[in-house]
Amino acid sequence: MRLEGRHLTRYTYLSPISETQMEFRLRPLETPGQRLVSYELRVVPESPLRSYVDAFGNTVQAFNYVPAHDRVEITSQFVVDTGDQMPSPGADETPEDFLYFRSPVLDVPPLRRFSRRFQPADASSAEQVEQALEELTLGIGRHIRYRTDSTTVFSAIDEVLRQRSGVCQDFAHLLVAATRAWGVPARYVSGYVYTGSGEPVVGASHAWTEAWVPGRGWVGYDATHPVRAGERHVRVAVGRDYRDAAPTRGVFVGVAGGELEVSVEVRPA
Repeated sequence: MRLEGRHLTRYTYLSPISETQMEFRLRPLETPGQRLVSYELRVVPESPLRSYVDAFGNTVQAFNYVPAHDRVEITSQFVVDTGDQMPSPGADETPEDFLYFRSPVLDVPPLRRFSRRFQPADASSAEQVEQALEELTLGIGRHIRYRTDSTTVFSAIDEVLRQRSGVCQDFAHLLVAATRAWGVPARYVSGYVYTGSGEPVVGASHAWTEAWVPGRGWVGYDATHPVRAGERHVRVAVGRDYRDAAPTRGVFVGVAGGELEVSVEVRPA
């Protein structure tokens, strides 16, 4: 499936700021099941961009703008071909980095109780792990209600389990944590999902989870919808949790209130 998209992030400040430093993880990944056809990133104020690949294989682009300014605008546009999101089997090594807990993905008693309801009897069996992941994905979709503004990107999973509501990154964090509690590596994925039937879909960036299935590699599960990730999902960045895969983040010098506007549009190309 060929998808094209546009991601706009605009910060408007009430008084001038200076020395803005920002980094972006907005370039879609090139992996089995996903081919990047084109990509463009524009920033305002216009600034030279530098880029590097981080430890998780994500392309990071960054800029530093020193003069005074009262607006920062980042626009990315992409076209990708997507297909079967199932990668071929990887190396025999277990990806240990994706077994560890840290905030907001916490190892807490409510999580252990929740994860045991779906735990596979044999975590070395690909069939049992995949079946358990399917049931866990559906279970999270039944247990947690999607509610905007109910959490922040830093909300820990114990809060999500307590209030039984959240947004896509909370669904992803909970699926990551429950899978790690089984002893199965799991990672956070940021990107986009096309939910339309031909017309453009306007919304926000999305998040889901990939689990390491023995002998098969990383397999994606989207607990928000809840479905297995497929050709309608556009993978942009991966990491241990949101902090590793955040689309944008940065700092500036100054004391100024302001507004943040984020808009994402995805459509069949």
